[in-house]
Amino acid sequence: AFYMRACAGAAARFAPQLPRRSIEAFWKGGIRDPELNASQKIANGVSGDPWPAVLLRMKSFDDLQKLWFVLLKEKNFLLAEQHESRQQKIRWQHHGRLKKVKLSMKRILTVLSRREIHQQTLRSKEILAKQKERESQETQRFHLEESMKVLRHRIRRSQPHDSVASNAWKATLQKYEADHTRLLTDLLPLRRDTMQLMAPDWRYSKRYSDLPGGINWRREWVRALQDRVWKPVRAP
Repeated sequence: AFYMRACAGAAARFAPQLPRRSIEAFWKGGIRDPELNASQKIANGVSGDPWPAVLLRMKSFDDLQKLWFVLLKEKNFLLAEQHESRQQKIRWQHHGRLKKVKLSMKRILTVLSRREIHQQTLRSKEILAKQKERESQETQRFHLEESMKVLRHRIRRSQPHDSVASNAWKATLQKYEADHTRLLTDLLPLRRDTMQLMAPDWRYSKRYSDLPGGINWRREWVRALQDRVWKPVRAP
């Protein structure tokens, strides 16, 4: 008998199992879970408050992304229960949980939007300082090139004759060329940093985005991006 039980256990372990497609997550632990009793279903239906923005601001982007997908899974779970309740024509009692999940997701978008606006502001200040430095160096480069053109023309006109003035012009031209090469070397990173304003930022494209999930939200959903915030009008 022991040998038969061992063989049965080994066969059960090595038997082919159906692939798990995570579809059971839409009813696991919910009101339609056949493995739970009524008290466990009521205990699982109790939820706390939505995530406040104060705590979300202290989290990193990776933590916010993980929390976003946890809330997205919970939202799909609740929407599946709501859809089934509508099909069965029964009352669904977890509207408050769905509202809290949506509010938490909206606050995550608000925190990320405000964080991105702050980063873009700091980046704009850095680019403005680099732009001012670039303008001053570009002005020096322009004056050096004009002076080099004048000296080359003078040296070319006095080419048949070698004089003290032509030697001085040649020495000055060599000095200007060295300064011009140094300015071009210094201008290369400044041009690269300031020319980013003329190119579209890859982070705002649909394929690459800092926001978690697909870009299917409106500006009106995020309070930081609202053009006008309607305030209630109180009667005098």
